[in-house]
Amino acid sequence: MTIQQAFAEAVQHHQSGRLAKAEPLYRQILTAQPDHAEALHMLGLLAHQGGHHEAAHSLMSQAIAFLPEDAGCFANLCDVLRVLGRFDESVAAGRRAIALRPDFANAHNNLGNVLKDMGRTGEAIAAYRATLALAPDDPEAKWNHSLLLLVHGDYARGWPLYEARWDTDRLRASRRKFSQPMWDGSPLNGQRVLLHSEQGFGDTIQFIRYAPLIAKMGGTVLVECQPSLTRLLATVEGVSKVVGDGEPLPPFDLHVPMLSLPFVFKTEPETIPSKVPYLAIDPARGQFWRDWLGDGSPLKVGFVWAGRTGNFQQAMRAIRLEQLLPLLRVPGVDFISLQMGDQARQLAGTPGTSQVRDPSGRIGDFADTAALIAQLDIVISIDTAVAHLTGALGVPLWVMLPFACDWRWFLEREDSPWYPTARLFRQQRILEWDPVIAKVRGELQALAESRR
Repeated sequence: MTIQQAFAEAVQHHQSGRLAKAEPLYRQILTAQPDHAEALHMLGLLAHQGGHHEAAHSLMSQAIAFLPEDAGCFANLCDVLRVLGRFDESVAAGRRAIALRPDFANAHNNLGNVLKDMGRTGEAIAAYRATLALAPDDPEAKWNHSLLLLVHGDYARGWPLYEARWDTDRLRASRRKFSQPMWDGSPLNGQRVLLHSEQGFGDTIQFIRYAPLIAKMGGTVLVECQPSLTRLLATVEGVSKVVGDGEPLPPFDLHVPMLSLPFVFKTEPETIPSKVPYLAIDPARGQFWRDWLGDGSPLKVGFVWAGRTGNFQQAMRAIRLEQLLPLLRVPGVDFISLQMGDQARQLAGTPGTSQVRDPSGRIGDFADTAALIAQLDIVISIDTAVAHLTGALGVPLWVMLPFACDWRWFLEREDSPWYPTARLFRQQRILEWDPVIAKVRGELQALAESRR
């Protein structure tokens, strides 16, 4: 096989999703011809797709040294640099790709992504519009454009475009292929509607609020969700049955993904179903947590400092525990960690946190967490599932948000139409958490003093 034939075969495997077969072929080519720029570029793209972004940056930089006029290399480098958090360099790479090839839709889309992450929403919208002008059916650009419309409160245009998510590389494989039709909001007359979860825990908690509305329309509501949410979602009014992912599904007539419910209901910011609480707790479990908490201080505060941190975008929504030490020194407060997973282990290794109570060993699922939260006076959280859980329970919630926050929190607002008990504390600059923490500390100290 010639190098040209090997490269063609590798690209075919790559484009078909057979990455394990593409990678060794790219490496064999580079062993025989280390300056094969196309193989360097494609191996870099494969590394990027596999989450190895530093390696991707190195490979693509080598490719560009051999192909300084290749718009595709610069467009992909733009996305790699974005994920690495090197925003200014990412913008420069994106603009270079567009200068080399103005009609390159993917370059405009990737530039829009980094501008969105930087909070430059006007420029990002212009980039996505340029993408759609060149590629009107591009699902990535449609979905990305929808996120900016939603964060601006333009729900009428945002929800229809949000449906393009199912044609993107990220979600295409997880789209459910049922023989039953998707519910479009038509009269139900007793039909069984399966609501199935998608994306994260917080999304499921946020959008299960539509279940009572479906029941009031005459539908029998069935729910499929993450196993750790089954007990909790069974408490939602109107829900007839809940099963965990992977369990046999009950018979149903219609289905709808949970994040399509606002589209089906034609939700506007003014019509968001905002009645809370829409989740309930087990009274016996609530008593367990009251006994565990005891009398203590008059103010009991739960807190969460990190969600998933697998890439830079997720890391922007996380705080290091030591950054919260000024907050944890507020007198007259019992602090309870609601942090789960690997990040919870930071408590044991961070000086100055010995007074924090850690219930994680007693929590089995979200129903346990909910029962604990219901006994607290307030929860302080970054944008995580715990924030959604607290808001859904109607417990006072303070959310610390990154500069370029998720679409559901809108722009500039200090309140949330999704969660009436929420108060939002926003970064003013990317990654600058200290001013946010200082403001939260001042508010918490005033609250603690008022309780005393």
